[in-house]
Amino acid sequence: MAFNSIVYTLFLSVCAILYYLLPVRFRWAGLLAASIGYYLSFIPVFISILLLVVVINYFLANHLAKVQEKRKGRTLVMAIFINLVILAFFKYFHIFFPQNRISLYNVDWFFRTDPITSMIMPLGLSYILFTVLSYQIELKRNTIQPEQHIGYFSLYLLFFPRVAQGPLERPQQLIPQLHQPHSFDYTLALEGLKQILWGYFKKLVVADRLAIYVDAIYNNSEHHNGTTLIVATFFFAFQIYADFSGYTDIALGSAKIFGINLTGNFKRPYLATSIKEFWNRWHITFSFWLRDYVFLPLAYFLSKRMKKQEYMWVATEKWIYLVASLVTFAICGIWHGEGWNFLVWGLLFGVFLTYSNWTEKLQKQFRKKLHIKKTNWLYLFYKTILTFFLVSFTWIFFRAGSLDNAIAILENMLTSHGSLYIPDAQQLVYCVFGILFLVFVEIVQEFKSKNNLPYISGHWYLEQIAYAVLIIIILTIGVFDGGQFIYFQF
Repeated sequence: MAFNSIVYTLFLSVCAILYYLLPVRFRWAGLLAASIGYYLSFIPVFISILLLVVVINYFLANHLAKVQEKRKGRTLVMAIFINLVILAFFKYFHIFFPQNRISLYNVDWFFRTDPITSMIMPLGLSYILFTVLSYQIELKRNTIQPEQHIGYFSLYLLFFPRVAQGPLERPQQLIPQLHQPHSFDYTLALEGLKQILWGYFKKLVVADRLAIYVDAIYNNSEHHNGTTLIVATFFFAFQIYADFSGYTDIALGSAKIFGINLTGNFKRPYLATSIKEFWNRWHITFSFWLRDYVFLPLAYFLSKRMKKQEYMWVATEKWIYLVASLVTFAICGIWHGEGWNFLVWGLLFGVFLTYSNWTEKLQKQFRKKLHIKKTNWLYLFYKTILTFFLVSFTWIFFRAGSLDNAIAILENMLTSHGSLYIPDAQQLVYCVFGILFLVFVEIVQEFKSKNNLPYISGHWYLEQIAYAVLIIIILTIGVFDGGQFIYFQF
């Protein structure tokens, strides 16, 4: 039951109606049943894995809260180890057991369809495990109290709008909302529907339309020249953003219908003026997760052991930043996939951030010498374009099938140029239109409205016309037989 399907809209509608018909004290149970039902619409057998994760972590968390302070560290390490072993087993199963074959089934409308003959990652497992690790770490830090009700704890982990791709909600943010007696809020529900609609535009009109061209080029990259590969790479940059942020909009909008506010995961990342700002705008909850649970603890650990002020004539804090950045983004890359190309993708961001950190004073002196203000619009435009080009460069390694394939694509980009491959002129026009429309809306959001919705007006009828036009665009040029969301595989 993909978000980009009619089935999901019907499912969401029924769940919302039943939710508000239920007595307040039973609504958590209704949402939990809906979440389990949503998961059963994919590969039903995997729900047992998720429920096992829930039960194990429920008891581990309550044990962690009760043990003496000096033993909490060991209990937390055990919890982290168990969860990471579960994640590694599924994520790297085909590496550990290359000849193993299994028999599972996909499901459509809750009926078995095509068989699966190799192990795949259970839907949303990595997001659930990262969420529960956040919960365990916050317990160890004494910033929260354990949730005693296993039903609410289960709902915190399995809440269906966010189960597949996040956002990674901190317990302080989501669990209190699950306990609140939500009454139907027309304004919030309408805002949620508008956000869902905007998510459908991103997915169906932008992402899936771009995917047709990108897949045709990247899946046959050896047959295309550098010009075509460059265009396909820029298209992929917008494809993956529209795909992932489109999912997030649908998730946030769905939650709002139930009166729940999830954390925004994107804040117009391609308008960032630096790589650091990009990661503060891209996959925000995961970025902050890495910052709070990997980067900062590692930096603190190193600062306690590196006593000198300088090493090799470079300030110690610079070395700490380098190591912490490279390790953090290496983990980020490995989490996305087991190929060397994913590791390089992650490390590139670590290198970019380290370069920016190490040359911060030189950049300041350079601006001062040329009398360039940081707020100068031309300078900010240059920084935005540069950041976008650097991020697009990293996407080559993310999209390529392997590191060798990525290197071959880069060689073609540098050495082989010619006319742009245009299989269908109308298709290319739709791609460009989708990108320009998305960029235009995001520029308006960034500098004027400061709102996640595509159109806000004080005039009721203008808003209705705007969203009616959006529906017409989706129905007219949307791709309704497109694939699953990209991040479902992670």
